[in-house]
Formats: sequence, C-alpha cells, structure tokens
Amino acid sequence: MIILRLFLGLVLIFLLVAFATLNMTSVELNFYFYKTPKVPLFVVLYLCVLLGVVLAWVMVIGEQLRMRVQLKKKDKIIKELEEKLKSLEPQETPQEGAEDATAS
Repeated sequence: MIILRLFLGLVLIFLLVAFATLNMTSVELNFYFYKTPKVPLFVVLYLCVLLGVVLAWVMVIGEQLRMRVQLKKKDKIIKELEEKLKSLEPQETPQEGAEDATAS
C-alpha cells in the first residue's frame, strides 16, 4: 500500500511539473483598479485551484459545525423524552411481584 501511494504521489508530482513547464507564458491580471505583475500562467491556475480547495474546506467545516449543533439539540430532546417516558412507566412494587409469583 505504501508503494502504491508513493507511486501515485510521484505520478502526480510529475504531472504537475509537466503542466507547469508547458504553461510558462507570463500573464497579467486586471482587477478593475489593480494590475498584477506578470506571473507564469501555471501560478495563476495553481492559486485558483488552491483558493477553490480552501473555500470548499471552509464550507464543509461550516456544515459540520451546523450539524454538530443540531445533533446536540436532538440528543438533548431524546434525553428529555427518555426521562419523561421513564416517569410515565408504571413502577412495579415488590408486593405486586410477590402476588404474581404465588398465583402461578
């Protein structure tokens, strides 16, 4: 398994380096009032991918936090309902249990 991971990692690195060498053209980005200095195209693309990964990660973390809050609320409701159910169940007294045993 370790060898497979190493192999896949090396293939990925090779593909990233090949992509970078094929996209060395310098580009300049315009953001309305700001122009970036000229940078290689692969840098812009890598930064866009990195930004997308970070944004997706932040959204997943936010969703997980929201779900944890919901889970805690529902656990609290379940606990309250279980306690209410226990209080509603008839309590067997020792005399009733003894009478049932002698009647059999």
